[in-house]
Amino acid sequence: MNFRKVLLGTSAIVGATALVSPANAGDLDVGISGFIKTLAAFGELDNESGVDKSHSHYFRNDTEVHVKANSTDDETGLKYGMTVEFEADTSSSLNSDETWMYISGGFGELRFGDEDGASDNMKITAGSIAAGTGGIDGAGEVVSTRLALSNSSDATKVIYYSPVVSGFQVGVSYTPDAGHNGATENPTTDGANDYQDMVEAGATYTGSFGGLDLKGSVVGFHAKNESGGNNDSGLGGGASVGFSGFTVAGGYFHQDDADVWNAGVRAALGPANVSFNYGSQDVDGTNADPTNYVISADIGILPGLALEGDVSFFDRDTGNGNDDGVTGVTRLSLAF
Repeated sequence: MNFRKVLLGTSAIVGATALVSPANAGDLDVGISGFIKTLAAFGELDNESGVDKSHSHYFRNDTEVHVKANSTDDETGLKYGMTVEFEADTSSSLNSDETWMYISGGFGELRFGDEDGASDNMKITAGSIAAGTGGIDGAGEVVSTRLALSNSSDATKVIYYSPVVSGFQVGVSYTPDAGHNGATENPTTDGANDYQDMVEAGATYTGSFGGLDLKGSVVGFHAKNESGGNNDSGLGGGASVGFSGFTVAGGYFHQDDADVWNAGVRAALGPANVSFNYGSQDVDGTNADPTNYVISADIGILPGLALEGDVSFFDRDTGNGNDDGVTGVTRLSLAF
């Protein structure tokens, strides 16, 4: 092999790459992070999931690799960057979870892309303080009731967050179609079972007084329901108070079809944390009143490595007699 030809060929490739690279490409700091979580589920999983004859125990993984790029413009002081969260599980049919870019400054922060909306990101519930995998907001095997308001999840949207002033911050997001994300052109929306023209908003407060750490939020949404053509809306709030290693939290949320409330307590015990969560839901037009009690714990084993677990006592209250029981998960989580 002619080594000189190899060098010339390599130089040509580099030169061509430079020609097609954006002329205004910035000098961004790029970092890679992520996690792998391997989980064991057990208990009355068929009753919890409503899937007849499902296994009473199994293993599963949850793996993501995150790429982040950030920079600050010296002339304007504006910060900008992007986040791409790649799905890395062997069974995943998606190449990524969230992908979005941002620009921020004295005016606040704007985000564009596939990211959770303002009401979801700014809510406070009992799950906000849960240990383990997240209590009533943790692994699906221990989550049996709605946690808060309906939201747009990772549908493509624009989000604005204000600067934090004296502990207060507001946020608002707009999602044209809550069932659409990614690069699909001309998505079909009419008649789909999701929301259109969804506006989500939130306001939060964070402060400390006399040894108490306080957090509070109010969130809401308004949208058109594509399946029925009616407008749906919701409003709710939550708060948490921390003191001497203990934190209590809870929330109440109401929307057109349901009332949701939850409460919980968490204790920090050195490298370990324990929590108890309670959640309940009242579905309008039915006699259903599902409840969920979750005991959770976690402990750090090595830097970045934690052992987590939850046990759920649930009643989905569907009325069929096979809708309550006990489930649990044990998870080993490694973050990098």
